[in-house]
Amino acid sequence: MLSPFVEEFLRNPATVGSLVPSSRELTEAVMAPIDFARAGCIVEYGPGTGVFTDIIIRRRRAETVVLLVEVNRRFCQLLQQRYSGQPNVHVVHGSADKTAGYLDGLGAPRADYVVCGLPFSSLPRRQGWRILEHTQQQVLRPEGRLILFQYSLRNKKLFGRFFRLLNDQQVLLNLPPAHVLLYEPLSSGGGDEVIR
Repeated sequence: MLSPFVEEFLRNPATVGSLVPSSRELTEAVMAPIDFARAGCIVEYGPGTGVFTDIIIRRRRAETVVLLVEVNRRFCQLLQQRYSGQPNVHVVHGSADKTAGYLDGLGAPRADYVVCGLPFSSLPRRQGWRILEHTQQQVLRPEGRLILFQYSLRNKKLFGRFFRLLNDQQVLLNLPPAHVLLYEPLSSGGGDEVIR
């Protein structure tokens, strides 16, 4: 019997992105930039089955708001069941480019960190653009950080229109190997200065 993760990948690989969940090495590389002692709000785009979420919830302070934005209905239901007893953890079935509205609805502050594993290589370019612009302008605090993990670097120019790269770490012990990209937001409108 196939796991829910594999079933959803086979049903819609464009939104799931990988056939197997992330490795411990990739998970640790994604978590490393987060200052859990100070974070007031952490957003995760596309948490899937909750591989990263489990660690975020285990390490965060109880008062830290965690918002999980998941477009896949089945994953969303699994996440809601798993985290229903956790304080300040909110699961939304929706799109990443509407996250600011979800935060406003919760009375939550802007995010200190956005963790994102969305497969930008298989998303329509316009949708990827909307998500990144929305994250830069409305979701992250000016000093916030976007932590992206990607299996391809083909969208680095797109990321660079809205964010300044601080670190690029390749994680080979993952299937497939991945890059963990740490970004800070460019000031609003600064994306036009980046080479297309």
